[in-house]
Amino acid sequence: MTHALPNLRLYLANRTWSVLTPIYILAIMTGITVVITAIIGIATGLPIPDDIRHDMRFNGGAIYCIPGFLISVGALAMNRNFSMALALGSTRRHFWIGTALGFVITSLTLGVGSLVGLGLERLTNHWFIGARAFDVTPLGDGDVVQTFTTTTILALLSLFLGALFGTVFRAFGAVWTTVTAIGLGLLLAGAAALVVASWSEVVTLIGTLGPWLLLNIAAVLALLAAAGSYVVNRLATV
Repeated sequence: MTHALPNLRLYLANRTWSVLTPIYILAIMTGITVVITAIIGIATGLPIPDDIRHDMRFNGGAIYCIPGFLISVGALAMNRNFSMALALGSTRRHFWIGTALGFVITSLTLGVGSLVGLGLERLTNHWFIGARAFDVTPLGDGDVVQTFTTTTILALLSLFLGALFGTVFRAFGAVWTTVTAIGLGLLLAGAAALVVASWSEVVTLIGTLGPWLLLNIAAVLALLAAAGSYVVNRLATV
């Protein structure tokens, strides 16, 4: 673990990029939600009517705004720092562990950020006008544990997916990166077909696990992406 810490510091060297920018993205998403709600309120009156307030419970902005940037963070972290880490005496294994620890810090920071956003949203009665960015169904309808867990696991999945693509690109080039992306797309399509074919069993699972079903699936996918990036990282050249 000691040998992995320099790689963690390398990942955190640009804290604006690795830690603060994801929080800024959540803040921007919140601002956009409030502005859109205010525009709606100009026509309907503020605070917004109960029917519109109910519809805003399904706002998925907190889910959609995270993955794109974090996938790029994961890919760049596994490429931009690799040569420097090895030149400074790190092994591939310690480089991966240190960077993965950085991913955990980024994800936990986002999880805490979502809790702060949820707290402010509830404290201000949904930003004074009925706007909902964090107290929404995709994050558990205000459930603190589910809000934190959903944001953290989604962040980990995004970062390790980026790490997988980044390590495949460094080890095998652009062609195999494209093949990997297509392969993952086909696997997702096959999984969707399996869900449709076994819909009655899926409904039973949803009834048993509720929203935790998707979180469990996301956690498994994050572990698979992490394992894949670790294996390919051992094969990559400088």
